[in-house]
Order: sequence, then C-alpha cells, then structure tokens
Amino acid sequence: MNNNLFVAVMLDCGVFDLYGFFAKLDNYEDTVFFDDEDFSYEKIVENVRDNYDEFTINTLNREIDTMAVESALRQVESSEEFKLAIWDGFNGYYNAYDNKFWFDNVKELKTFDEWKEFANLLNL
Repeated sequence: MNNNLFVAVMLDCGVFDLYGFFAKLDNYEDTVFFDDEDFSYEKIVENVRDNYDEFTINTLNREIDTMAVESALRQVESSEEFKLAIWDGFNGYYNAYDNKFWFDNVKELKTFDEWKEFANLLNL
C-alpha cells in the first residue's frame, strides 16, 4: 500500500480526492500562503481538530480555504467593512468529489478598493 492510499483510507476518501487537496494546497502555498509567516501544516491540523467534529478530506479542504481567506484579509490590510462583507458572502461546497468556495456577494465586494489585491492572492 502506498502512502497516498493509506492516507485516503484514514480520511475515508479516494486517492484522487487527496490529489485535489494537495493541488489546492500547493496553489495556496505559491500564492496566498507564500508570505504568510503564520501558515503551517501543523496549524491546518490543529484548526481542523479545534473547529470540526470530524477529521476528513472535506474538513481539511474547508479549513485551508478558510485559512487562505483569513491570510488574504491580513495581507491586504482590509477595512472592517470589507472583512464583514467577505465573511457575510463566504460560502462553500465540500464533498469528496467537489470542493470549492465562493462569495455570494461578489458584485458588492468589487466595489471595495482592496478587492482586486484580495482576489489576486486567492486566484479568483
């Protein structure tokens, strides 16, 4: 049994689900987490354990998306109004086959000066 298969069994997902998670994580490491001194793999694990009732591929995906949004907000030195609008519109869909997040209020968010820099950090 290779390592990915072992981890997939532990997380009750498929190997391709793991590949998707690692691809997303690699993308974030090259963009939003690149200059984030607070980011670590240990923090992902700690946050999942603290914030969710289960440790699955879905909670891992949800957590790295949340961490990416938090990191982007810190890096663009966003206003409180922008932060509130981000969290008001933050939404996601997480299952073993499809993991993504979006903002329900993109039209509103685009009116803020910090949106462009924020969106670039997250490749939106």
